[in-house]
Amino acid sequence: MTYQISFSGGLGSGVSALIAHEQGLDFNLIFADTRIEDDDLYRFNDDIASAVGQEIVHLTDGRTPWDVYIDKRWIGNTRTAHCSTELKTKPVMAWLAENAAPTDPLVLGMDMSEIDRIERAQRNWAPRPVVSLLNRFEVWRPDYDAILARHGIRKPRLYAMGYEHNNCGGFCCKAGLVQFERLYRTNPERFAWHEAEMERAIAEIGDTARPFLRQDTHGKTHYLTLREFREQLEAGTAELPMFDVSGCGCFTDEEEYA
Repeated sequence: MTYQISFSGGLGSGVSALIAHEQGLDFNLIFADTRIEDDDLYRFNDDIASAVGQEIVHLTDGRTPWDVYIDKRWIGNTRTAHCSTELKTKPVMAWLAENAAPTDPLVLGMDMSEIDRIERAQRNWAPRPVVSLLNRFEVWRPDYDAILARHGIRKPRLYAMGYEHNNCGGFCCKAGLVQFERLYRTNPERFAWHEAEMERAIAEIGDTARPFLRQDTHGKTHYLTLREFREQLEAGTAELPMFDVSGCGCFTDEEEYA
């Protein structure tokens, strides 16, 4: 049996790979690249791969999420991230179908705090088993630093910037105003690129295109483009909610496809 690790570039999947190595398991590292990742994600993945003596199975179909939105004629949103279906789920499923036994477990870098996502993935990926090595070996988030330290590996830089995940360079169509304010503040060049890509998608899709940022004012929900949100930030008029969506519920939730 070979464990097929969904190697996303996040702490959970990185630590899962280190645990698999320490436990002497047979495993592969499968990385589905959205082509909008932070540069330091690739450094982190390479460090993990070097520590465990594995080559990374690098999958990409050449598109970014914005290319997917244009191809599908609608922009992803807080309910459905079809970018994840196209750029992560489909490539990984196709690779597993050709290269893995049907009984090989898919490993997700999630623990008990995300048991709902694990259970959804188990339903969506059936009959292939879906497991969490973090849960199996009782590795919790406070343990991550020590595990990385004993292999001499630095955390991805996005965590130190306040992001909850290390996927898509801090972008996510499921994220809310707080995360995009952080992206504007910590990486304005990347924000500007996504702003331009949103303008391109809206122009190419046409009147049916709807941006994903939502702002509630006096009980009414308004949808904002990234350009409109940036203009609010620059004018000092943006109102950020106290609690907001952090984004990245990807890879386990695409029930429409799976």
